[in-house]
Amino acid sequence: MDKEFEKQIRNKRKRKISLVISIALVLITTLFSFRLEDGKEKKESEVTLEIRCDELVQHPEKMKKPELWQYIPKDGIILKETKCTMKSGETVFDILNRVCREKNIQIEYSRAAGYNSYYVEGIQYLYEFDAGKRSGWIYLVDEENTNYGCSQYKLKGGEKIVWQYVCDYK
Repeated sequence: MDKEFEKQIRNKRKRKISLVISIALVLITTLFSFRLEDGKEKKESEVTLEIRCDELVQHPEKMKKPELWQYIPKDGIILKETKCTMKSGETVFDILNRVCREKNIQIEYSRAAGYNSYYVEGIQYLYEFDAGKRSGWIYLVDEENTNYGCSQYKLKGGEKIVWQYVCDYK
């Protein structure tokens, strides 16, 4: 009877150990797959960014401050289409700000508290109203005006962002 009782206890222990090992394997596999997905997502999440003021270059008569021409490329392309890796939760503003800093492109912005967003005042020394009352920086995502502040528009990955200096915003 003692041997039978010992055998039952050993079998119970084996089942408990097997159960614990199975649960641990499921947890490890789940965590590992999430980490792989996160890593994969971070590597594959890219956007493109382009910064241009070619409309102003095509209409040089609109420039109110001729001394600014020294900062403006002849073709109006401040930053040609550039692939950027992005992190989950990043916004249009985050990408612009990071890339401008990386590429030594001058940028100035302020917090627009009423809109809970940042407002881009100038890029490459070109500011709002430098080419008229309705001139300034706008951004497009996949060729569409978003009607969101640039730090409110969260990116998903794959988008094409274009910052465009316009002479007559409509």
